[in-house]
Amino acid sequence: VRFRSCDGNKKIHFGSSEPEDFRVGEDGVVYAERSFQLSAEPTEFVVSAQDKETQEEWQMRVKLTPEPAFAGASEKDQKKIEDIIFPWQQYKHSSPLKRQKRDWVIPPINLPENSRGPFPQELVRIRSDRDKSLSLRYSVTGPGADQPPTGIFIINPISGQLSVTKPLDREQIASFHLRAHAVDVNGNQVENPIDIVINVIDMNDNRPEFLHQVWNGTVPEGSKPGTYVMTVTAIDADDPNAQNGMLRYRILSQAPSSPSPNMFTINNETGDIITVAAGLDREKVQQYTLIIQATDMEGNPTYGLSNTATAVITVTDVNDNPPEFTAMTFYGEVPENRVDVIVANLTITDKDQPHTPAWNAMYRMTGGDPTGRFTILTDPNSNDGLVTVVKPIDFETNRMFVLTVAAENQVPLAKGIQHPPQSTATVSITVIDVNESPYFVPNPKLVRQEEGLLAGSMLTTFTAQDPDRYMQQTSLRYSKLSDPANWLKIDPVNGQITTTAVLDRESIYVQNNMYNATFLASDNGM
Repeated sequence: VRFRSCDGNKKIHFGSSEPEDFRVGEDGVVYAERSFQLSAEPTEFVVSAQDKETQEEWQMRVKLTPEPAFAGASEKDQKKIEDIIFPWQQYKHSSPLKRQKRDWVIPPINLPENSRGPFPQELVRIRSDRDKSLSLRYSVTGPGADQPPTGIFIINPISGQLSVTKPLDREQIASFHLRAHAVDVNGNQVENPIDIVINVIDMNDNRPEFLHQVWNGTVPEGSKPGTYVMTVTAIDADDPNAQNGMLRYRILSQAPSSPSPNMFTINNETGDIITVAAGLDREKVQQYTLIIQATDMEGNPTYGLSNTATAVITVTDVNDNPPEFTAMTFYGEVPENRVDVIVANLTITDKDQPHTPAWNAMYRMTGGDPTGRFTILTDPNSNDGLVTVVKPIDFETNRMFVLTVAAENQVPLAKGIQHPPQSTATVSITVIDVNESPYFVPNPKLVRQEEGLLAGSMLTTFTAQDPDRYMQQTSLRYSKLSDPANWLKIDPVNGQITTTAVLDRESIYVQNNMYNATFLASDNGM
């Protein structure tokens, strides 16, 4: 007897209403408990199927009819084989008697895969009750019989005995659909063909197989318990609707085991891996390796088949470490009037992952540079801050700058993390006095004079100024740099300009009534 529940997972105990005469095994096989003679009338008893968990019970009546063995029949010949009879019935309808096909579906035949035989193994007997009056021939058609894969099922054309010739594999073909035919000796059809379905019953003959042997996932450091990490997936070629193909996952090991040996857990049905403990810190543990096991038979450790895969979980960086200056004060110096020069190198430390937005530094001046003479660039390799002069500085106006600088990252700090005092530093920049050139005011200087002025006449005094008020330098010296007509001279000490010749407006050196001469003022510094 066979019992099949709707969900296919019930654990059934069989019982008999006549336990002293008949016993039903856990596999549904009915045994005679003692030797006794059956009467000519059918013997009936009830077989019950009880759910071991819910105690729910179903019943079925079994009718046994004695079948006398004929002389010389072997034990195999006497074995009871189920008959499948071509369905028909007689009914009287205004005479004569007619045959009518019934609306009847042949129940499927269930065969376990990987049977050890012996082969051919008898399944059922196909027959027509017209074989009492006619000599019939039986055949089966369809995939597995006369169509590829051929020869798996054969039928005795005389007796109608249907047999299987070899072990079946459910993972290759889960069911066979055959048609049984009955014809007379002349080949004339005497019955309508009947459909026979043979289901291959799954056995647990396939281990789970992971889609990948190594799975890679990531999780941000500091993640709370319950954070989703990744999903691993295994498949089983066995029937997914039966226990043979129902998988369960578990974590066998975690390396390293810091700060807890159970940082992760896995949903045993879906394969989802989530965090189960706090304390993920990339600066301490950058990667975890988990060995994941998948077991069929719903994870039964005794009967289930298992396989393993590796899950590699990388702890990704978040900005939980602020940048900190290596000194509270940095020093630098710059010659006056110089631009585009680096005057100080600011160094910091940051424990976050290098060359990521959580590590890359940005520098911001918060005080000490109201006129914007400095900027701070970031060295992309070292992450240092490069204090650079962008506007000229006059020593005589500013001899020193004290800048206040704050260091930040390209992304904000993680929630709850504050910048410490070490994220701010001061930069003391000394301006170096350099020897600057004297300058004339005004320049150019215009003098109006009539032509014909005699030699030795004074024109003007042209004095220069030296911006280096704090240098120990003597007074300026003057000299003539350009005087095309050689009409002028300048006193080297006081800058008084006098004529050395008569001024002539018609001279070739006068253009548009203008005569140009250039004088030089020099100090005695570097």
